[in-house]
Amino acid sequence: MNAPVIPPVEEANRHLTRRLIDTLIREDVAGCQSKAMVTAAREVPHTPVVPETWLKWELERGVLWLPVRAASFMQSWCWSGDPLLWQAGDAWDDWTKVDRYEQVLSCLRPVADDEQFAQHHTYEAECDTAILHHQLCRHEQARWFLELSGSDEAWPAFGDGVAGMLFYDRLAAFHDHPFYPSARAKTGFDNTALRAFAPEFAPVFQLRWLAVPKPHMQAQGVLPECWPGFPAVGLDASLSDSHCLIPMHPHVWDIALTLYLSDSDLANQVLLAPKPAVRVTPTLSVRTLQVVDEPSIHLKVPLTIRTLGARNIRTVKPSTIYDGFTVQRLLTAVAADDPTLAARYSLTDESTGGHVDDLNWLGMIVRRYPGELDGTTVVPVAALSASGCDGRCVMEALASHFYGGDLKALLQDYLKLTLTVHLRLWLKYGIALESNQQNSMLVLDDAGPLRLLMKDNDAPRLWPARLCARLGELRPVVDGLRDSRILVDAEEPLVQMFTTITLQLNIAVLLEELVARGLGSRRDWYTRLRDQVETTLQELEQEGVATNVARQCLLEDDYLYVKYLLRAGSLESKTDTGATDINKFYGKSAPNFLRRPA
Repeated sequence: MNAPVIPPVEEANRHLTRRLIDTLIREDVAGCQSKAMVTAAREVPHTPVVPETWLKWELERGVLWLPVRAASFMQSWCWSGDPLLWQAGDAWDDWTKVDRYEQVLSCLRPVADDEQFAQHHTYEAECDTAILHHQLCRHEQARWFLELSGSDEAWPAFGDGVAGMLFYDRLAAFHDHPFYPSARAKTGFDNTALRAFAPEFAPVFQLRWLAVPKPHMQAQGVLPECWPGFPAVGLDASLSDSHCLIPMHPHVWDIALTLYLSDSDLANQVLLAPKPAVRVTPTLSVRTLQVVDEPSIHLKVPLTIRTLGARNIRTVKPSTIYDGFTVQRLLTAVAADDPTLAARYSLTDESTGGHVDDLNWLGMIVRRYPGELDGTTVVPVAALSASGCDGRCVMEALASHFYGGDLKALLQDYLKLTLTVHLRLWLKYGIALESNQQNSMLVLDDAGPLRLLMKDNDAPRLWPARLCARLGELRPVVDGLRDSRILVDAEEPLVQMFTTITLQLNIAVLLEELVARGLGSRRDWYTRLRDQVETTLQELEQEGVATNVARQCLLEDDYLYVKYLLRAGSLESKTDTGATDINKFYGKSAPNFLRRPA
């Protein structure tokens, strides 16, 4: 007997509901993990038969009884999948079954009609958008996979260098963010805009251009050859003496430009070029665009959509233009000092960029990929867990092509590479990069070892005292950093960044995917990971680098740091969280998967 077909919208709703509830537990929203009482089923209203364990979660509006099972990754409990029970505070005898995300969020909604109430309302709308975008993207994925399966090669992007990276970016775009539940939502895109500008649909479009008087433009670096002249965008060539051309995303041009200009002093000074120019296609980050005719050039331009939370608007903050290049210079100098690092990572060139009058919505960064990538295979870490049209994940396909099918050998090389680079940067040089799955890429070829390619390093955490004790000549470069949040004077921010980005996002998430696919046991993969952490720390100790803090927080502590992105990005105000950066708000609540059992 065939199983009943679940309508796509119901499947999407169920998927989001599970992700949301698990995130509420993991991020300890309203004390879901720290204050909720673990309760046996016999003590729950109506005495449900299953599951055996529930959380009694007391909220402002009532009590939410949450059925759970033991979890093995990032949290002690996760949702069992059974309906929750809601007991409203003003109707203790009235019990309601809850099994949809909007019902769960309704229970969580604050009583007071204040800022936090409005944030909850905004997040509910974000979840609605996530459902819609989930359906559209799944339909496009099915269409594309059918197209690929009918071709000669299901995995066409081996050895294509930077140009081939877009294939893996697209696979990654269909793969959900590991932790943020409603990441599928690109708030600000309607259906038409999603198809026109999102990487899932691989569109090609032309940039719009704004002519800005030179006194208003602050820029650095050398523009690429693909930059159009004034006649190419329908403006008089003589304007080149007095104006600069700056690219704009067509979505901003069509939707928001008039409003933005009216709120600035530029409305009567800039010229809107009548013709578009330079064909581009979106990368995984959506606002960063690959130049079609010059694939080694990517342009990062402001885009007025919000992803990973209502506060995460994807504009280009002027300080990041300078800080990204400054960190590039620091990492280049560190590699020159350290042969181990020089052999293991490369960097994109982000020396060129500019902005207009310190406006977040009017700027750009030119990202140049190194020529040494020709003939290699470049894969963002975000794609490694993603499925291809034949059902294999990218890790399996890479192992088949480059490692003779030996998946363990690929993962061992990846663990060694990633831990060598990031533990060394942290412990020896005081640098913890926000090199998340999107900003870290693997470079593979048949002739040489696995390497990392890193980009967009504009928001690390850096301890100047440690770095400059090693490389004192870098002090003037460090002093040039514009965002004061980058600089720290203690170990904890470095621990938090390494743990939540490198260890959890870039490593553990991949191991969990392999376990879920039946490609090895959790015990085996985490033993390999722990052993590699210990080996890397021993290598650093032999060089005289202190590793005691890393040993304690990574291998011995009962719990690891967790990034609380849903709370900081959507559900709570900065006043409530105290976070100076919504992408760096942490709790220490994840059971340590590296700690050996007692």
